Order: sequence, then structure tokens, then C-alpha cells
Amino acid sequence: MSEAARAARIRRVLLTALAVNATLAAVKFFIGWSLNSLSVLSDAVHSLLDGGASVIALIGITAAARPPDANHPYGHRKFEILTTIVVAGLLFLSAWEILGAAVHRLLRHAAAPEFSGIGMALLAVGVLANLFLSRWEKKAGLEVSSPLLLADAAHTRTDVFSSILAIAALGGSRLGLPWIDPLFAIGIVVLLARAVYEILLEGVKVVSDAIRLDPEQIRTVAESIEGVRGAHAIRSHGMTNDIHIDLHIQVEEQLSTRQVFEIENQVSEALRKKFPGVTHVALRHEPRGTPPEPDA
Repeated sequence: MSEAARAARIRRVLLTALAVNATLAAVKFFIGWSLNSLSVLSDAVHSLLDGGASVIALIGITAAARPPDANHPYGHRKFEILTTIVVAGLLFLSAWEILGAAVHRLLRHAAAPEFSGIGMALLAVGVLANLFLSRWEKKAGLEVSSPLLLADAAHTRTDVFSSILAIAALGGSRLGLPWIDPLFAIGIVVLLARAVYEILLEGVKVVSDAIRLDPEQIRTVAESIEGVRGAHAIRSHGMTNDIHIDLHIQVEEQLSTRQVFEIENQVSEALRKKFPGVTHVALRHEPRGTPPEPDA
């Protein structure tokens, strides 16, 4: 799939997610204000943030899809992971606000929210919509190796759980327990915090150039090519959909330049076939018997 086709597909998914989240946020805000439910309002904020994250993601994927230029010879794909980190930051701010409101309500001993069967039914419809959307986003994210789509899918999955907590809070209001609503809102914050951690962890791996592939697996692929007598100094880094590999291979001294060139091409193709996320392979050939350097 070309970069343009990949970006176009990601945009379609994000636009769909934006429309769904905007609709759900409007419905949840109406239910939350009508029933005086903090957990439902927290869930509405989550949906609204998901919509805002989709807008930022659309901007980020547009920048990431730009072709290489003189100042960016490797392209602009890291804009995608940078945008993902921004989305995680917005999610953290939302979680902090929800936590503050929940603690404040617990300390003031606020009244329990009103019960509404219709409100619970509407929230249940939202759960089904988010469940379908999260699975669709995750499938598309895996197919095009997009950390941005996978992060958005994680947000949506968290929204499913937060909606379930909101439904439970409304149901608990019939028992006359005012602490259930803010307590469940704090539960939503825990789910948001977990999503933030997972997204930031992926971002840190990219910006810190953490190892992406097992050097032994790379060595096995390289040494399976006829003419390769050894592989060492193996390194890999980058995004899951833009992995760069550097390695040294050892060949017989009597081989011609053309023969070495063909071997290098075969190694590169074999690595790309074995690891679909690989976009760049930097090879250095050496005479057989050269002292090996340690892998990364």
C-alpha cells in the first residue's frame, strides 16, 4: 500500500470516529446535565476528548503523509507518533479534571443522580457503537501499522468501559447511595490513566530509538541467504510502521562486486518480507572472518 493510500484510509477511519464521538458526546452531556450525574458527564467529556483527539490526529496524519524532501530525506512519519503523544496529553488533562470533580463531590456529600431508564438505554446504545468502532479502528490500525489509529482505538475501548460505569452509577442511584456516582467517576479516571500510559510508552520507544526487533531474528533471516557467512552489529529503531535496520554481513573475499550487490539485495528483501514494518535496511559487507561487533 502506498503512503498516500495508507493516509487516505487512516483519514476515513478518523473522520468516522470523529462523527460518532461528537454525536455520543452531545447525547451524554444532555443525559448527564438532565440527571445530575457526574459519571455520565465524565463519560461525555471522554467522548468529547476522543472527538478532539481525532481532529488533532487528522492534522498529524496529513503532516506525516508528506513525501520526503531535502530537509527530511526519511519522510515525515514521526509526525504521526508526535501527534499520538499530544493526544495522550489531552487525555491526561481530562482525567485530572474528572478526578478533581469526583473528589470535590465526595467531600461535599452531593446528592445521588436521578434515575432514568431512557438515559441508561441511550448509554447502552453508545456502548455498542463504541465497541464496534474500537474493533474497526484496531483492525484498520493493524492492517496499515498505524500507532495513531491503535491509540484512538484504545481511547474508544476505554470509552466503552467508562459508559458501563456510568450506567452502573445511574442504576445505583435507585439504591440511594450518593457516593456511587463520584466513586465510579474515579474508576473512569483509572481507565483513562491506563490508556495514557500505553500511548506514552509507545511514543517513548520511538523518540528514544528503542530497539524494535530481536537481533537474533534479524541474524537468522540474514544468514539464511546464500553467500552470507555471518551477520553482526545488528540494530533496529523507529515506529512500528517505519522500522530501520542496520547490520553488517560477512561474505567471501573472492566474490565480485555484482555478486555482493545481489546478496545485499536478497538480504534486504528477505528482511522486508519477514518484518512488514521495515522500510529501510542499511547494509555493510565485510570479508569473512572480520571480528564481529556487538549487536545493539
